[in-house]
Amino acid sequence: MRQKQYLIIGGSGEAGQSALEELRNSQPNALLVATTTGSSEIGGADITLTNISADHHITQNISSQLNSKNISQEWEALIYTPALGEVGYPIRQTSKEALSSALSISYDPLVLLEKEFKPKLSIGYSAFYWLPHTLSFYGSMGYVKLIMDEWALTSPSNRKIIRAGTFYSKSVRGISLILQRSLKTTQEEELLDLKNKFQSSQLKFQDFFLEYAWNHEREYFADKAEDSPYRATTRSDLGRGLRYALQIEEPIITVLGDWTWKENQLPYLPDWFQSKELL
Repeated sequence: MRQKQYLIIGGSGEAGQSALEELRNSQPNALLVATTTGSSEIGGADITLTNISADHHITQNISSQLNSKNISQEWEALIYTPALGEVGYPIRQTSKEALSSALSISYDPLVLLEKEFKPKLSIGYSAFYWLPHTLSFYGSMGYVKLIMDEWALTSPSNRKIIRAGTFYSKSVRGISLILQRSLKTTQEEELLDLKNKFQSSQLKFQDFFLEYAWNHEREYFADKAEDSPYRATTRSDLGRGLRYALQIEEPIITVLGDWTWKENQLPYLPDWFQSKELL
């Protein structure tokens, strides 16, 4: 029987590392290939493809290294983790230019890889981009995550999204730093509310930001607390999300602390929040 192969784009980040850990535990005989933008080996990967950027050259650069290593290009799953775009302002203020820039890293390479390699499954990551507090600061990434949800919904048999709650990571740290700078000069009503709550909290902004997000998650998803109380998400929960994504028929799996649920439609969104408005 052919050895199962998994391609993890962005193996050094939190999502990439959680994927490698889950796959190594659940499928010890699988071949795990991970990419990095740097030149160092990725912990947990059998093979590291170095100096791979999330751009329009990604398929050629990966194929070249795979060929040089005599590695088959048949994949059980493609797991795509890169996510970068302008944040720190209300999603509704996203410009076409900002969205295009964010998509060029966070989504477009995924589409290119899917078309080139035709994996059995293509898996991306999303967030609670529609929650009221997130609408106020998630900027262009709000539209990116909506577009990724729509991508999965159009072909649920071979596309999956793992949606995870807020947890401490370099990404969240970066968002909190940008948001803190934005609050110094903002006149946006949504951000002024956040600014006032921060100023009265007596916390460092990063600590405040995490508590702020967790409190909103706890309140918004209170109906999930019937079986167990709310718990903040950790990196290990992402691994659980991947385990489900590899098994379920539905296109979206959500992990929020101890809670897990499946989805097959978009969340309720404001009328202005439509991807077609900016594409």
